[in-house]
Amino acid sequence: MSCRTFDAAIALAGRQGPEDIFASLLLSQAKYIVAADGGADCINRLGFSPDLLIGDFDSIESGFEQRMHVSTELMAFPVDKNHTDGELALAAAVLHSLGEKIPQDEFELYKKFDRCDDLTGVSLLFVNYFGSRHDHTFANLALAVLAARRGADVFMTDGTTLGRIVFGPATLAPVFHRALFAQAGDRMFLFSALPLDGDVSGLTLEGLYWELRDACLPKARALGLSNHAHTNYPDNVRLQCHRGTLALFTFPENLN
Repeated sequence: MSCRTFDAAIALAGRQGPEDIFASLLLSQAKYIVAADGGADCINRLGFSPDLLIGDFDSIESGFEQRMHVSTELMAFPVDKNHTDGELALAAAVLHSLGEKIPQDEFELYKKFDRCDDLTGVSLLFVNYFGSRHDHTFANLALAVLAARRGADVFMTDGTTLGRIVFGPATLAPVFHRALFAQAGDRMFLFSALPLDGDVSGLTLEGLYWELRDACLPKARALGLSNHAHTNYPDNVRLQCHRGTLALFTFPENLN
């Protein structure tokens, strides 16, 4: 089975993981790449150039114009604005995925995105969502959750960890296809499920050492952490979720 494709990737200015197991593989399957400011530096180091670079350019390395591909479009906004670079990058990525024109004005761009309340059938990849600033990390995660709750199929990676946001009701069989582990080697990978709201119920996880059946996952408990499959990869994990929002992660067992 070939690796899945994405309608758009959103490259954020977070921290790259210690090794590139997933990022290059998945970026190569993105039809369109939007970089939020310094997110362009992150994917440049992996050999990719964004189709659209958006932001106030306060975190990107100097001389970025020379490093971009000639076809890269730039959308510049002031530092003092009402939306973050990440919000505007997500808005542009969604509009492009839906075949809509991307407005150049900040407010028109986000207003047009905000009207897109049904993203069923849209697949999005968030790259380098995790950073040294915790507020940025939570803000980036909120963007992924927003897209998932509107129906988008949302994946996330820093290169070493692969994540997926699920909004119930949902059925995934499997959660992570084997093709996603093409560059993973023969190591053991762990699997974690984290509730992102207090209403995760009817949760069934099969294909793991510790399975759940029609369970409720309280937000204040870490019951779904550090599980593993019966093989090296959790590529046969099956999920059913009646209600709630979940973050699902897989990563090498020896990752600190």
